[in-house]
Amino acid sequence: MDTIYSLKKCLENRIVSSKKVFLLGHNEPDFDSIGSCIGLSVLASYFDVKSYIIVNDDYTRIQPGVKKIIDENEDRFKFIKNDDFYSLFDKDSLIIICDVNKKNMVSVNLDNISSDSIFVIDHHNVDDNTIKTKNIFINIQSSSACEIVAQLLNSFKIKYDNRIADYLLLGISLDTKRFKQNTTSKTHDVAEKLIDNGADIDFVNNLFLEEFESFCRISNLIINGTVIEKYSDDLIAPIQISFTLNRNNPKEIYIKEDYAKAADRMMKFYGIDAAFTLGYIDSDTIHISARGGKKVDVLKIISKLGGGGNSQSAGAKIVSDDIFSVLEELQDSIIYGISDKEDIYDSPKIIKVKK
Repeated sequence: MDTIYSLKKCLENRIVSSKKVFLLGHNEPDFDSIGSCIGLSVLASYFDVKSYIIVNDDYTRIQPGVKKIIDENEDRFKFIKNDDFYSLFDKDSLIIICDVNKKNMVSVNLDNISSDSIFVIDHHNVDDNTIKTKNIFINIQSSSACEIVAQLLNSFKIKYDNRIADYLLLGISLDTKRFKQNTTSKTHDVAEKLIDNGADIDFVNNLFLEEFESFCRISNLIINGTVIEKYSDDLIAPIQISFTLNRNNPKEIYIKEDYAKAADRMMKFYGIDAAFTLGYIDSDTIHISARGGKKVDVLKIISKLGGGGNSQSAGAKIVSDDIFSVLEELQDSIIYGISDKEDIYDSPKIIKVKK
């Protein structure tokens, strides 16, 4: 398939011959991934076929703007996890994968699914990890998956509301860096049609602004509020654990997602063994987000504080007006949690994260 017309014809045949359509983007979805999935859900509805959008990521760890889109549409579109997909998918189902063509970048295990039941729509180059199916449409000249999906909807002359137009324009704006690169005349033509269909430039700009503000808020929390402690006498590979909180204004309130993302970012960029971020989510409730790895089981630590989760991702809520006392409890729990693995210093060495 090398044209929108051929994609339109083939996709229509596959959708109308299916009883259920499952839509899947890449892990850690962005605006292009979620927008193209929503657009294809509109297409499935046009043919009166039930559709489901798979987002298997922890909602507290995805981009705030993407989460906002999901929250706004929980009553309109069916968002499911992998477990739901495995129980619902059958021989009369179709899975459409958009904004990605690599099997290692999607959450669903495709090995046991017939290649004839898999459809791929993407704008990225192929390689050895590209999903094996004859139903594949890849146009690297397109700016985004949302551009392709918008062209599809327009080719079917499907009427969609202004919010759908917003999401599609968001995806195009993201992948073109606000129309500064990867654009063609077709990209601008599609964007113009989306605006004609009610896409609101202010809505798009405000969501990008919210994403930027969230990034800055979390960065400031990490840079100004993080301490890393070493908990073993192994000079080559000691256990290193970070503690992040707003030390200058400890009563400042953040949303839970901020704490989760701060802990995720610490694990990703600082090469530590565990990360704990804590702070207030209301006037008297402290939230702790914990992330661990092979050396540190954060569930064992967090469970001592009444929390839950799993060995690599856990959390707890504690009612207290003294966050530093909670920090001390947490540090005591950490000593308990790793004491059977390593010898612990009485006074762990403290290293401050540099700006």
